[in-house]
Amino acid sequence: MEKIIVANWKANLTPEKAMQWCDAFTAALQSHRGIEIVLAVPALCLERIHEKTKTIAGLSLAAQGVSPYPQGNYTGALPAAWLRGLAKYTLIGHRERRRYFHESVQDVAKQVSEALAEDLQPIVCVDRDLLMQQTALLSTEEMDRILWAFTPETTVALEMTRNKEDISAMVALIAKRTRNRPVLYGGGVTAENSGAIWGISGVAGLMLGQECLDAQAFAALVNQLAQQDKQ
Repeated sequence: MEKIIVANWKANLTPEKAMQWCDAFTAALQSHRGIEIVLAVPALCLERIHEKTKTIAGLSLAAQGVSPYPQGNYTGALPAAWLRGLAKYTLIGHRERRRYFHESVQDVAKQVSEALAEDLQPIVCVDRDLLMQQTALLSTEEMDRILWAFTPETTVALEMTRNKEDISAMVALIAKRTRNRPVLYGGGVTAENSGAIWGISGVAGLMLGQECLDAQAFAALVNQLAQQDKQ
């Protein structure tokens, strides 16, 4: 499996800014063989960004979330079925969804089920405290199709996990609990520390938030990590 770098735009880029971001990013991007770039795009932008980027090798899209319900009478929902052909992945259980939108471990489990039913690859975000609760609600079949992301929940936890040994230990714990599924790391990743985290054994990729909003800087980070893998 290729290593993955997820750029989670969150709700920072308008559709027009998102299109400009793609132009600047592709102009600055160099060869990134062995790395899959995943853009986690707001639902309003998905179709336009898909058309903009579909010919770029090694680049995929992710929805930033998905409804725990199928198509039907669910006002404001984003059913997984609507994402077929647009996104390869979907983020699920991001700490901001859990914190601000009060999504529970049960909600996340339902979202996983809906995503997998439509052949979307879930990237399920957990921290240390949620790992046991979240995995307990998923079937073996579901677990075998999920990617995981270790995303520390609090500022204090984030500061603690900037230690490489702590990140390595938590990633190993998640892998053990999830039948050795790939584990990404997302939390305070910057251009300065990305190389060190990228090189930690067991880390299958990175998830960036604020650090991906500057398209040229993000392209430089990808270029840097691709070069690091060649060494």
